Amino acid sequence: MGKRASQPRESVWLSPRPARKHRAGESELDREKIVATAVRVLDAEGDAKFSMRLLAEELNVTPMSVYWYVANKDDLLELALDAVAGEIELPSIDDGNDWREDLRALARAWRRTMVAHPWAIRCYGEYLNIGPSSLRFTECAQAVMARSPLPLKDRSAALNVLFQYVYGFTATESRWLEHLAETGRTAEEFAAEVTGSMAAMSSTLEQGGLLERDGDQSIGELRDRDFDRGLNWLFTGMVAGG
Repeated sequence: MGKRASQPRESVWLSPRPARKHRAGESELDREKIVATAVRVLDAEGDAKFSMRLLAEELNVTPMSVYWYVANKDDLLELALDAVAGEIELPSIDDGNDWREDLRALARAWRRTMVAHPWAIRCYGEYLNIGPSSLRFTECAQAVMARSPLPLKDRSAALNVLFQYVYGFTATESRWLEHLAETGRTAEEFAAEVTGSMAAMSSTLEQGGLLERDGDQSIGELRDRDFDRGLNWLFTGMVAGG
């Protein structure tokens, strides 16, 4: 007989499990503490090295004690991802700001939080982002977009385009920063190396090229500038297309 196909995994948010009571001798352990510790371990070790055993060691409990509160590693990563989403600073949408400025604040806050947790942006491609913190972010973005001149039928598409841009920009930036940390080089050193290598390989490459700066900008300031430029172009396109 052939092998039985494995069942597709259900998201922790689609198949919620009741909260477990404390086990005897583990009065200080609960799911909230487990998730918070998982975020710290993921930040320190990265998702590639993360394991339930490593987490249990950090908590000073047995791996089976962790499984009493969290069914499996995938569920834990989903919970940790939503915990990170809870760190995103949401703008006060009652301050009378222009809708574009509030969307810009949301985009910047999302980018800033994901860069601080490089493993989290990779998880965004693997898991549903429908936990309570993620939903608060989505509801805030929808409330801001409701103040735009876009017709109702276009608002969802506009938000999707905006945050696909933010996701792509941040994913690339996050991986680049990880690479710098792994190699021990500064952003300026790496940029100089890349620019020199590209110039050596192409006599027709425009001077400055992809790393052209305004004045004495650092690489970090250059990334911020390009990120905001992209947002401006998207906002312009939204209004023109609407």
